[in-house]
Amino acid sequence: MNDIIQTWYGGLILMIICSYIIAKACDAFEAATGFLGRNMSEGVRGGTLNAIGSSMPEFMTTVFFLIFAIKENLGRDFAASIGGDTGSAIFNSIIIPMLVIWVVLTMGITGVKISKKVILRDGLFLIGAEILLLVLLSSNYITHWHGWIFTGFYFIYLSYMLLSMKNNDNGEEEDVDDDEEFDSWFERYQFKFKEGVKGRSWILLICSTLVIAAACAGLVEGCKGIAEAMKIHPLFIALILVAAASSVPDTIISIKDARKGNYDDALSNVLGSNIFDITISMGLPLAVFLLVTGQKINFIEAGPTFIDVRIMLLLVTIITIGIYYFSEEMNMKHVSVLGVLYVLFIVYAIGAADYLNGGGNSFLAKPAGAFIEFLDQPGGIGEFLKSTANSLTGSWR
Repeated sequence: MNDIIQTWYGGLILMIICSYIIAKACDAFEAATGFLGRNMSEGVRGGTLNAIGSSMPEFMTTVFFLIFAIKENLGRDFAASIGGDTGSAIFNSIIIPMLVIWVVLTMGITGVKISKKVILRDGLFLIGAEILLLVLLSSNYITHWHGWIFTGFYFIYLSYMLLSMKNNDNGEEEDVDDDEEFDSWFERYQFKFKEGVKGRSWILLICSTLVIAAACAGLVEGCKGIAEAMKIHPLFIALILVAAASSVPDTIISIKDARKGNYDDALSNVLGSNIFDITISMGLPLAVFLLVTGQKINFIEAGPTFIDVRIMLLLVTIITIGIYYFSEEMNMKHVSVLGVLYVLFIVYAIGAADYLNGGGNSFLAKPAGAFIEFLDQPGGIGEFLKSTANSLTGSWR
């Protein structure tokens, strides 16, 4: 069985199966969080409960990348986990809004309008998280303090979101509709009696999380199997395949919100998920793992491998948030622009993988290599980020 997983097709099949399991488990997770967060205001629910629920796959993949890593490859596998989180954030920022707009247009609606307040609020927090990622992960060594800083940033965001909900609270609560019929088995279980719905929702939440965790362990094994078979850094497999697989729940939740007309929730789920991916999904497992094991990660070699990817993430975020903020209404033109943007990202990722795998001279590797060399040149951006990070984190143990 292990021999099959360590082939590119075996690893890919495993990842597809795990992605399907994650999608089904996240349906149950969404039903649980939908009830538990039923009294949150629109936009806040999308940026908190929905975002946390749909980001469980990214969180769990980071956990298993760290747990499954051997000491000599800890830096490499941690970089791969960041590749998954980064790729997921790019997927969320481009593909999900693109699909949401397309779905809404097929419903006969002329376009999608998003609250400027939601875009500005979540967008600025997301850019702040990505700047933190860009700077702090340029350190020579990664310690548990790096993880706690990222975790703390998320709780600042969460506190702000909950405070804004409190200030806008109108005191109304939603009740369970006794006449509503449910098709899914988990909703029938959840609402089979009027009493105890909250308790059954928590049970559903916990059980679905465990299933997601098991499927994410399979994602990690599939990613490493493909990387071994193709002899490339697992970062680039995670950047595209793990990212897409782990973003299935975000996609489903955002499309469902859009079909209901909750456009603010659909976008705030995307932005909130990205903030969660970059801070909690990476930071909390990292902090706990390094604190418990007493290790620190030598990132001198692994870090420069994806400075370009982190810069790409920041550029994509600024471009997409600009598109969302300055567009009065998003339509098919925006679908086309976002699609082209994602194709360019995939093309770059393939070229960078080819270049870093041996200085490839292919058509795609040359421009990617030129960009990487530009960042790594003496006195360049990479050196500036590294010196800045080391001056900030050099005393962390």
